[in-house]
Amino acid sequence: EVYMGDIEYLDLVDEDDNVIGVEDRNIIYAKELRNFRVINIIIMNSDNKIIVPKRSGNRRIFPNCYDFSVGGHVSSGETYEEAAYREMEEELGITNVKLDEIGYFKPFELNTSSFSKMYKLIYDDKLNYDKDGIQEIFYMDKDEIRKLIEEDASQFKGDYPKLFKWLDENNII
Repeated sequence: EVYMGDIEYLDLVDEDDNVIGVEDRNIIYAKELRNFRVINIIIMNSDNKIIVPKRSGNRRIFPNCYDFSVGGHVSSGETYEEAAYREMEEELGITNVKLDEIGYFKPFELNTSSFSKMYKLIYDDKLNYDKDGIQEIFYMDKDEIRKLIEEDASQFKGDYPKLFKWLDENNII
């Protein structure tokens, strides 16, 4: 994350995901823009359980919500892949692994909040997670996640239900 004081800058992109400018993340959210980039990672263990962190109550957006194993913004000047590896280390302490890209989404395709790339990792080692941003880590199978979404999709961070449904229907997870 590129901080200038407390400001995090993100690239703004056109409909083909080409960079056309840079803006402060707070302004992007205040204006409800959707032409910025994020990454999400689904991490599963060998038993096909998905790591589902619950966000801390102090989070600015989606406090106390279930989230992707790892998620984050692509900072200005960064590639999706660089952001994915950086966020994975920051949030869960995972390094020296190889991510597989499993999805690429434009906001107007699934009506998501931004441009995003999704990655997958099989990982059985221990996690050293960010205790400030994450209140608890759960290991859930697809059926448990599906049931929680059916009960109340607002338990999950914004785009999670849409992206999970796409991954599930396309047998990617």
